[in-house]
Amino acid sequence: MKRLALVAVLCAAIPSTAAAQSVYVGAGVGPAVNMDDWPNQVRIELEIGAYFGGGPRGFFLSFAPAQSWGNDWWVLVFPLRLGAMFDIFRNADVSVQLGPTGAVGLALSDQFNTGDRPDLWFHFSVAFMLRILLMNDRLAIYLRPVGFEFAIGDTGRYGNEAIRYLAGAGINYYF
Repeated sequence: MKRLALVAVLCAAIPSTAAAQSVYVGAGVGPAVNMDDWPNQVRIELEIGAYFGGGPRGFFLSFAPAQSWGNDWWVLVFPLRLGAMFDIFRNADVSVQLGPTGAVGLALSDQFNTGDRPDLWFHFSVAFMLRILLMNDRLAIYLRPVGFEFAIGDTGRYGNEAIRYLAGAGINYYF
């Protein structure tokens, strides 16, 4: 009897399909290619966010910290991302979406093993994303083929601005 009550409580805690899928977590990886100042690097991004409409469509807001490293430098980025995803194809099993995103926040950069204080940057980025939703809109596989990262700071070691081309791919899980 206790087991049955525990199963009932656990099942009640699982959101229904209609109430689910507005909050998500994700991770991605891709290259950050030098266009001005910051070096070519490998970039890993984490993300936690929510959609305003209650599902993985329309406008969203997320916190998307990223770390990149390479060429004896590291860069940490702490942005808020705002974007929108729109269906271009949808059926019962899969959805294909496109949409723009933009992010704004702060970044830190420094060389490895210097012991110096990191440089502080104002950071913003713009990107275009393609996404495929699977498993009743619970899992997304995304590709960001076009993205640009801009940073402005008053640093002595790496100039006063930085621009990089960003590409990436990853997955998101919707609750």
